[in-house]
Amino acid sequence: MYRFYINGIKNEYHFAELCRLFMDDHQFEVIPFNSPGINSSLLGENSYLFNSSGSQGREEIKRKLYWVLSDITGAEMPWGTLTGVRPLKLAFQIALSLSSGDETTDQKIGKTRAEMKDMYLISDSKLDLLMDILRYQLDNVPAPDTCEDSLYVGIPFCPTRCSYCSFASNIGTAGEIETYLDNLIREIEYTGSKYKQAGRKLESVYIGGGTPTTLNPEQLERLITSVYHNFRIEPGSIEFTVEAGRPDTITQEKMDVIKSLGIDRISINPQSMKKRTMELIGRSHGPEQIREAFKIAEKTGFKTINSDLIAGLPEETAEDFTRSLQEIIELGASNITIHTLSVKHGSRLKQQDPEYFREKGRLVTSMLEKGSRMLYDSGYLPYYIYRQKHQTGGHENVGWCKPGTHSIYNIRIMEEKQTIIALGAGAIGKIYFPERDGLERVANVSNFRIYTERFEEILKRKDQYFTGTHDSDKK
Repeated sequence: MYRFYINGIKNEYHFAELCRLFMDDHQFEVIPFNSPGINSSLLGENSYLFNSSGSQGREEIKRKLYWVLSDITGAEMPWGTLTGVRPLKLAFQIALSLSSGDETTDQKIGKTRAEMKDMYLISDSKLDLLMDILRYQLDNVPAPDTCEDSLYVGIPFCPTRCSYCSFASNIGTAGEIETYLDNLIREIEYTGSKYKQAGRKLESVYIGGGTPTTLNPEQLERLITSVYHNFRIEPGSIEFTVEAGRPDTITQEKMDVIKSLGIDRISINPQSMKKRTMELIGRSHGPEQIREAFKIAEKTGFKTINSDLIAGLPEETAEDFTRSLQEIIELGASNITIHTLSVKHGSRLKQQDPEYFREKGRLVTSMLEKGSRMLYDSGYLPYYIYRQKHQTGGHENVGWCKPGTHSIYNIRIMEEKQTIIALGAGAIGKIYFPERDGLERVANVSNFRIYTERFEEILKRKDQYFTGTHDSDKK
């Protein structure tokens, strides 16, 4: 057991999160105290003292803690001392604070890079990536309009549950899915009526999950038509994405319905093109169904197709990963999101191998380095980024796009400068308050059966988007 005594702090959270990048919880303890001048020789074996004078700030203490952890374990983290999930948001804040108003983009990026290197000990490769994303957004993405919001609609059903997944996705019967959809449309109608009274407008809509294409063609049409009607959207007037997701749920009839309703953006998410991997993670389809899904999407005429791949899946080599990526590029995905496997507490993989996310770090680093070179060489640019806890090797998730095909919804949800209205089981919305640059959450229950049982209560929660009252989230 390593003990890290930190003087002058009230909350150990940020320091414990940094320790968790290097060690399991049972291997360390962070101990706050307030006794300036304590002698470190009195602390005992495997004990370390930080900020003995009480004069150091949080980031300085974290840097010193980082080097001690690195010395103990022999490891270094690619994101240095950063433990938050939105590094780009931090980069924007730093760029704004350092800007004098008349710099070029290159000058802004240069200042931001230097500051983040010194402050957070981020590796050069991650700084290169982050600054490329910052550049893309500075050059291509307008600042959010304070009168605009985005809408998320959740379909929590999947054909099977993947081994790495802890999301609130469920396998429902035909009757349960129909009942859920009836209630979801009531939620859309109720929220839409309130939205009309508020006099606001949507910038983007995202139907996600789960797997929205577990719905049949008639159900998809009901759902999408309800969104258009109740939020007064003209087809084709705003960004509208349907996460088709699992290839084993994609049919020509479903794609025809989606396209006929004016939607040009879908997702087809293989995660891997290796048949053995699909079996290991619990997928009920093979690579041929993925190829067929792309053929259907191309035939139907969708302009933008996103595909997700995961680096670090069980038993995969770097060559397996790059072969999957090369095929997705050749199949014509204009957006490709590269996820680093996050071994979540509720997943089967976490139960089977608690140390997986640390053991595979070097392999995943190789996958990401090779994948990035392939994407740059193929004309893709990184445009958004986020991180999760327990990501293999301490890495990140990155969205890549052919220039001009980026998802505004993905950008807005990560920059946290816009209200995201979220409907359906498992959906978590956020209300943005520009006057204080703050957010408040509005969460629906995750289980679709509980969503059905408590539907009237859930319906009333939607008032929070329009009254600013969030008592249910503070209990």
